[in-house]
Formats: sequence, C-alpha cells, structure tokens
Amino acid sequence: MRVHQIVPRMDAGDAVSNQALAIHSLVSTWGFESRIFANGMDEFGKRIASYDHAYHEYMGETGDLLIYHYSIYCGNYRYYLESRGRKVLIYHNITPAGFYERFYPAAADLCRMGRDLIPELAVCDLALGDSDFNRRELVEAGFPAEKTGVLPINPPLDKLDGVEEDEGFSRRLLDGKTNLLFVGRVVPNKKVEDIVKLFYCYHRGINAASRLVVAGSLLNTYYSALLSLARRMGIGDRVHFLGKVSDSRLKSCYLHSHYYVSMSEHEGFCVPLLEAFHFDLPVLAYAAGAVPETMGGAGVLFTEKDFPLLAELLERLERDAFLGERIKAGQRERLAFFDNLTFERALRGALGEMLGLEVQSGVGVR
Repeated sequence: MRVHQIVPRMDAGDAVSNQALAIHSLVSTWGFESRIFANGMDEFGKRIASYDHAYHEYMGETGDLLIYHYSIYCGNYRYYLESRGRKVLIYHNITPAGFYERFYPAAADLCRMGRDLIPELAVCDLALGDSDFNRRELVEAGFPAEKTGVLPINPPLDKLDGVEEDEGFSRRLLDGKTNLLFVGRVVPNKKVEDIVKLFYCYHRGINAASRLVVAGSLLNTYYSALLSLARRMGIGDRVHFLGKVSDSRLKSCYLHSHYYVSMSEHEGFCVPLLEAFHFDLPVLAYAAGAVPETMGGAGVLFTEKDFPLLAELLERLERDAFLGERIKAGQRERLAFFDNLTFERALRGALGEMLGLEVQSGVGVR
C-alpha cells in the first residue's frame, strides 16, 4: 500500500508542511511507500514534494491511502474528491472571511470559498482535526461525528536547538530592556493591534525600559494600520516589526524575550505557543479558538482584554519569581503531550486499521 499526502504548499517552517513531514517520516519507517504532493512550494519543498498534478496517476488506485491536508481553498481538492482509494482529511482550520474584509478582500474571498467547501469534503473514511476545536467545526459542517477524531500537530520544537542564534540581533535585545514577543503571521485575526495596546499600557504605565518585538510575515495594509496606531500612541520607536525572520533570528527572539503575548481571536492550533513553552518563556494568551486546548491549562489564559490589568500582571510576574517559575513549570509539563512518541501513538491509532497495523488497546483517535 502507498500513502499519499496532498497539501496546499510545502514550505520550510510551515505548520501544515511540518505535520505532513512528520506523517511521511513515520509511515515510511512503518514500511509504506510515502509521497507528498503540493500545489506550490519553496526551495525546501522542492527537495521533498512533487507538484500535485503528479498525483493524477495514482487516483485510480483503490488500495492506496490519501491524506488530504485542508487549510486554505486550493484547487487540488478535486484530486481528493475524485480519488478512488481510502481517504483521510486533516483539517487545520480556515480563518473566517470577516477578519480580512477590511484589509484584504481577495483573502476574504479565498477564506469564504474555503469554508463553504468544507461540507463537500465529508466523503472520506476518517476526518481529523489537529485540535478538537477543528474537529467540532467539521461536525458542525455535516461530517458524521463517529468518523472524526483529533490528531494534534507534532511541531519540531527541537529544530531551533541546533541553530546558532543571530548574535548581532541578540545584542540588540540584551540592552537591559524588557522584551515582549509575538511570533506569527501579522494578519487581522491575530489582533496584533491589541498587543500594541497592551504594550502601550505596560510601557507608559509600568516599565518605560521595554519594547515589543513582532516576528512574522507582514500583510501590507494591516501592517500599515499597525504602524499608524503605534505612532499615534507615541510608541512607534519601541514597537519592532521584523517581518519573516531566519531561524537564527527567531531563536534570538525566543531566547532573549521575557514574555510571549497572544491576542489572537481565531486559532486552529497555534504552534508558536508551544515554541514559547519550549524556550521557557511565560505565555499570556487570549482564550479564543483552540488556544485553551493547545495550552492545556499551562501559561496564563485570559478571557477579557483588560489592557491595564494585563500590564499589571506582567509587572507581577517580573516581581514574583515564584509565580513565574510555577507558570514555566506548568508549560514544561504541557510540552510532554506533544513529544514524538505521543504523536506516533496517536497516528498509529488513527491510521492503524486502514494500514493493517497492530494498534495498542485503548490507543486511538480521540
């Protein structure tokens, strides 16, 4: 039996790509022929994947298994619908269109098309969300609940451990200022404007020796609005948008920041939360979407965006070493749920029957 995966893109550092690679590695070690197909790819992806039109020759193979990763509207969904083999859908979530309407109407249209298509994708043997939040969206879209499950992402958290930090950038962060960090695409659902507002309260009311660092690709119209907001608040020189960064600069950000803050209002998983856990960075996150599920009781979750109160919480964490250590200890404990062995057991539980593998009693899709 062959195991095929189709993704929208195969790119270095991309969460969906990393999930596909983790599955590819495991099914290969289990003795199956494994291939990844993508609609687009960067230079990294070209070393691993084939363009999706190459899957066409396998579409009639009834003995094969196709895993389709769905995270954005992409024309390769037709290969999934027309494939005659067994099919598994992995849903990584699609942002509701409303978040993009003001800043990027074309992206809003793409999101709308992607979410509208979800019910048509229910023609599969198994549908997995990488969080229960995502799984529930599938059920709400008409997928039979008994044919759904959860396969958490297996983020390569140790990837940055072997990377040298960007020493020049690290020196800039090690100037005695308190650094607040956010990592991720700078897009409207991330609500970066609310991080700027929190930072304003913290910088002006509590700690003038502070900066906000935002590392992630920039959506120009939204980025311009954020710059304008920071300048109007008088903190433009303390808010640093880095754009997409190298692994070495990303490592510097995690190593030399003091707190990680997320204000996102829609997340299907949110890998940077776990990266911050990995680097022992206390995390404060708004409890939206799959964020509470990903954090699993670790870090600091809040349900109201009371910026002055959150700024005071940051101050307390700075003064109360015992509280800070308790938070970091809980985050370290949570990371064990996302280790490689746990992921292998979950994947075997999900696919084992279809692949003819022995599955340990009590282990399966949840």
